[in-house]
Amino acid sequence: MIQNVVSIPVAHIDITGYDMLRVFTLIRGIKEGVALVGYPNISQGASTICNILEFDVKMITIKSRNEVRDNLEELKQQGFNVVIGDVITVQVAEQVGLRGVLITSGKEAVTDSFEEGKRIYNFFRRVNSQFYYFQETFNAMPFPIILLNKDAEVIEKNLMYEQDNQCHEILESPDILRVIKRVLENETNQWAEIEGENIIYEIQAYLVSMSETIVGVNIHDSLIKADNRAFRIIGNPVHIPIIGDSDEAKRLRNNIQQFAYTDANVCVIGESGTGKYTVAQELHFEKSGQESPLIVIEGSYLTNNTEIDKLQTKLTTVKHGTVVIKDVESVSTEMQDAIKSLLRDIPTTMKIIVLANESLDYLVHNRVFDKELYKKISNHVIHLSPLRDRKEDIRAFVDYFLTEFHAENGNETVGMKQDAIEYLLEFEWPGNLSQLKKVIQELSMMTTDNYIELFHVKKLMNQYEPVSMSKDNCLPLDGTLEEIEQKVIKQVLQEEGDNQSKAAKRLNINRSTLWRKLKN
Repeated sequence: MIQNVVSIPVAHIDITGYDMLRVFTLIRGIKEGVALVGYPNISQGASTICNILEFDVKMITIKSRNEVRDNLEELKQQGFNVVIGDVITVQVAEQVGLRGVLITSGKEAVTDSFEEGKRIYNFFRRVNSQFYYFQETFNAMPFPIILLNKDAEVIEKNLMYEQDNQCHEILESPDILRVIKRVLENETNQWAEIEGENIIYEIQAYLVSMSETIVGVNIHDSLIKADNRAFRIIGNPVHIPIIGDSDEAKRLRNNIQQFAYTDANVCVIGESGTGKYTVAQELHFEKSGQESPLIVIEGSYLTNNTEIDKLQTKLTTVKHGTVVIKDVESVSTEMQDAIKSLLRDIPTTMKIIVLANESLDYLVHNRVFDKELYKKISNHVIHLSPLRDRKEDIRAFVDYFLTEFHAENGNETVGMKQDAIEYLLEFEWPGNLSQLKKVIQELSMMTTDNYIELFHVKKLMNQYEPVSMSKDNCLPLDGTLEEIEQKVIKQVLQEEGDNQSKAAKRLNINRSTLWRKLKN
């Protein structure tokens, strides 16, 4: 009872065998009419002693103090005169007219209790000392940490979390519950990005206690929302299948199964919009599933070594997963050296996948891409064909995209008529799958029917200006040199999907020069 209401350990003074012997010695002259009434911790030991010494003592074991009076009154009726027991038993015995003999804890029991108290004290001093250092370490961590239960309620938090007024909004996001659930179900670390009102938080969640369902959350980074982030961590990558029945689709599926488990780096090459990132996701998913994160580096947004250093630190924490470098041909010469350094120091448990919009051989030949980096990232190469060379897969993609839009937006469109699909085959699709997906999305939004008809497709596609894929397009040379220069820049920008980094590389100027010319 005492232990339940205090916060420090309680040492119990027991009844020893010596204490029992003393009591029995005191009443050794009484040959009969002696009983012992007590809890099991007294009666069991006393019974053993009485059997050994052949004492005639009746043993009554009780479980509650409420049982004492009834047992003593019954003993009195049976002719018993002496009752051995604890304080309660002796007090009640005197009330009913029996002689009570108190069992007391002797010197040996008190000494043992003091020794036990000292042992407990020394043990808790060591534990408290360790706990103090752990608590100080927890509070001194240079990033916010919280411990949450399965309902995302805070169990403990460090000083950095208390001092950061913004990161508290993580708990308001429904994503945090999903992250906690994945940690508890898989018993593995989970990386995720939690979006706040103006900030994106990079978090690492891990199992602290399965029995108590407690999950720890480290908040590694807080980034202002922006479209030009150099890298991001995807903690729960999804499975996106390779669509189609063409030879190209079958070859892709075979390549993924073959290259996913190799330790060598993989380079995926194809025009913009051909599905390079989807292939990278499938390579990752085939090997790691959702247990390890996907780290995506945007090559066209890498501008300084600070971003690489930050990423390097992140990778040492992640350890297992896949690094995807997008638009590697857009990485500046200076940043190519940083990428080489990153790949040298990257953990061997990380898989490297590089995505390029064009063959790197040409860039190496023209000395705009580092030859050593090229050799390092192109151990295995997967080439993706443009959509115009695999038009037999368009029907499969139409069905897949319509299913996706139905799930996302609740569109009632369930398919496209055959003649409408055949009309789509007449186009060259310079934007590849990205352009096809955009068209299908527009078609699904503009019709309320179950099926997209031919007239729907014609109406929409007539709005698209035919784009020639020929490299021989000639620009009109009328106007001043400055005006012709503007026309060249605008056409290159259009061909590169308004990607200024790619356009600047093709024009052999830096991005700041391109930006200045566009402004003028």
